[in-house]
Amino acid sequence: MLFSTPFFIFVFLPVFLALYALLPFRSATLLLASLVFYGWSEPVFIWVVIASGAIDWWLGARLAAAGPAQGKPWLVTGVVSNLALLLYTKYTGFALGNLNILLTSFGLGAVSIPDIALPLGVSFIVFEKITYLVDIHRGRATPATSFIDYLNYVFLFPKLLAGPIIKYHDIAPQLTRPVHRWADIHAGMGRFLVGLSKKVLLSDLVAPTGDAVFNLTPDQLDTPTAWIGLFCFTLQIYFDFSGYSDMAIGLGRMLGFHLLENFRQPYLATSITDFWRRWHISLSTWIKEYLYIPLGGSRVSTARSYLNLCLCFLLSGLWHGASWNFLIWGVSHGLLLVADRAFWLNWQTRLPRWFNTVLTFFLVALTWVFFRCETFAHARDFMAALFGRTGPLGNTVVPSADVWGGLAVASLCVLLPGWKPAAAFFSTIASRRVLCLTGMVVLLIFCTIRMSVSSFHPFLYFRF
Repeated sequence: MLFSTPFFIFVFLPVFLALYALLPFRSATLLLASLVFYGWSEPVFIWVVIASGAIDWWLGARLAAAGPAQGKPWLVTGVVSNLALLLYTKYTGFALGNLNILLTSFGLGAVSIPDIALPLGVSFIVFEKITYLVDIHRGRATPATSFIDYLNYVFLFPKLLAGPIIKYHDIAPQLTRPVHRWADIHAGMGRFLVGLSKKVLLSDLVAPTGDAVFNLTPDQLDTPTAWIGLFCFTLQIYFDFSGYSDMAIGLGRMLGFHLLENFRQPYLATSITDFWRRWHISLSTWIKEYLYIPLGGSRVSTARSYLNLCLCFLLSGLWHGASWNFLIWGVSHGLLLVADRAFWLNWQTRLPRWFNTVLTFFLVALTWVFFRCETFAHARDFMAALFGRTGPLGNTVVPSADVWGGLAVASLCVLLPGWKPAAAFFSTIASRRVLCLTGMVVLLIFCTIRMSVSSFHPFLYFRF
């Protein structure tokens, strides 16, 4: 079940909100709805996650009883069991595929690769389950008061499939007694519709052009076409993923949960360091808090801190997907962050802000080539087309007028202020509330029309 479908918006959500408001057992109602939401597409994996969650629930109690000094074996057990689930479901095929390449190069027989289904949202779920155990071990949080509250942390349907990644200590106080007010429902609906508009009216509009360009063979791809396709994907992935985050935050707000922001105008960043303070904030802060700092962070030698940075982003690339392209994407960002620390953040102070922003956008867009292409050969050929090795002109994918309009609006939206000023504007006097309600109705109408007449495009981050 997906947020950007008429069934979710006009059937599932209204029925659930009515039951959530009227029934006295709010936590149980939320858990049941979350299980139905997740099981709509993958009912089998519900039991896998519940079984794994039961282990974490038991380990959390052991960690709390043992304390930080004696609890490390319990923590290691929990982290290893969760990573084993992630490694088996997501990386078995990748590892065996590369092993077969090595075996065949030596004239040996290949091993069979099992067909393993990838559970939706497994990367996000595993990171959050690890967070639960680490927060208890560090004394930053106590175990959930009930197994239902713990499962609500894991299965909370607004953030279940593609985040934001929620740290347990951030949401633990809200799990036992979420505040459910009309003001939150009103604000949450507005935020949800902003996210839905990003996805349906902008991301899905430019996606077919980007897909058409990236599906061209090298002999069909000329330089102008390659840049059009890359620009389309650069906007598509931002509005697709930030749109999901907006919808998740809005839905959480309707239920009385205040989820942290996940995007803050990332394409206005002035450096790669600044970009990662603005893009997928929940992931970058998770990596910093649960991986980079435990590795020593900046407290170690300069060379070691640079190595830690590259290692963290190498793992970030693999977290996104089991392929060499994702690994290259992660390492590229790690090296760019090292360059920031080594010299660029100092040098850029002598340059105009607009130049730093344009350069950062250019570098981020180039790394998206490895994120979007399915193979290294595809990424290599696409890079070559970007910088002059072109096919015959005349094969250009020409965007239609509505796509050009969507690109223009999307580009303008990249430059607009974030949500908070808009939220402040919408929450003031009654006349503005009427204006806000009118705007929400208009957005809903446009989104509904678009969903009815256009082909379906799943969220990009669902594959992670």
